[in-house]
Amino acid sequence: MIKKLFVLTVMAVVAMMASAYAQDDSSMSIEDVIRKVKKGVIRVQGIELGAPTVGGWGGGSGFVFEVDYDTNTAYAITNHHVSGNSSASAVTFWDGAVYKARHLATEPGIDVCLLEIYDIPDERELPEDEKTIVPVVLGDSDSVRIGELGLAMGNPGDGQDAVNIDRSNPYETFLLLTTATQGVVTGRDWPIEFLLGINRQNRGSLGAQYGTNFDYAFRMATAINGGNSGGPLFNQKGEVIGINFYGGSWALGQNQNHAIPINLAKDFVFQILEKGKFEKPWMGVDIIFPSWIGPDEYTEFAEKYRPDYVEVYGVRKDSPAERAGLRKGDVIVGVDGQNFEDPEKLRLYIFSQDIGNEIEIVIKRNGRMVKEPIFLEIGPKRTYDSEFSV
Repeated sequence: MIKKLFVLTVMAVVAMMASAYAQDDSSMSIEDVIRKVKKGVIRVQGIELGAPTVGGWGGGSGFVFEVDYDTNTAYAITNHHVSGNSSASAVTFWDGAVYKARHLATEPGIDVCLLEIYDIPDERELPEDEKTIVPVVLGDSDSVRIGELGLAMGNPGDGQDAVNIDRSNPYETFLLLTTATQGVVTGRDWPIEFLLGINRQNRGSLGAQYGTNFDYAFRMATAINGGNSGGPLFNQKGEVIGINFYGGSWALGQNQNHAIPINLAKDFVFQILEKGKFEKPWMGVDIIFPSWIGPDEYTEFAEKYRPDYVEVYGVRKDSPAERAGLRKGDVIVGVDGQNFEDPEKLRLYIFSQDIGNEIEIVIKRNGRMVKEPIFLEIGPKRTYDSEFSV
């Protein structure tokens, strides 16, 4: 009798725990997630000199994360490679409404651009089902686990001209209207070496550079469409956990998806909104590519000839590196007791530092170990210095 009572008690406790867990679980069906978030997903079309620009192929997607009815503005996130080279953009919502957006700030190193959409209607008194714009919720990308469901959304629109066109038939406008594809996170610690067309912005006539500066991207078993770059990656609670930025090809249908962790974007956009600037940790050295690498040699050097050590190809004038005593030709053997054979990993380590931190660098100079380490104080990156500099 006692044994039976014990079993019944355990079963009751388990049932109560299961019930409590079910109540705490805020996961939704895919249909409900789409219904909840679709009014925050936008089409982004860069504008230059009063006309739409074909920035590579014509634009991408984005999402609104904040609305200020007192100033009739909304704030949106997209990729740098979607809108970072444009002074303004046309933003199209799910129902075809189009508004103009100012380009507030961009950061090629994490491929994020912040837009301010202006002259939006005051919809504060309207129920959500009647609003044009409903901002999405930014989640926590650090808590994402492999195997977790992800929903990639975008608003690709038309590949050549997304402004003032008839969007009623997606197959007549080359691409699609609002898209949603689902899959699971298949990778977290996924290093990306992704060349972006920066178009002479930082590298003379090269027109390409390393566009990422984060230690992992989410890799998704999720097909996306061309034009989904900059769009949100949602979890099953309808929270943004990443920014779609690469599908593995340049075709209309791409068989996978890579997404930038949303926590990096949050750090960037909220620094801009609160301080008016983004302070990026920086040493002031060129360690990614030497100056003699041209466009035709770029990929070949990266894949075949780059050494398995970190060489200083250049030192920026009046930078923390110059003040600390680093020189062109130095080989960085260790930083804070760690060995970095890959310059991208060293760049990520520097990016993780706080402004003002002091790091200890051990170097070789002219083939010989320098006995005394160099102590360098991390400073903020200057806007006019190349993204190649670390």
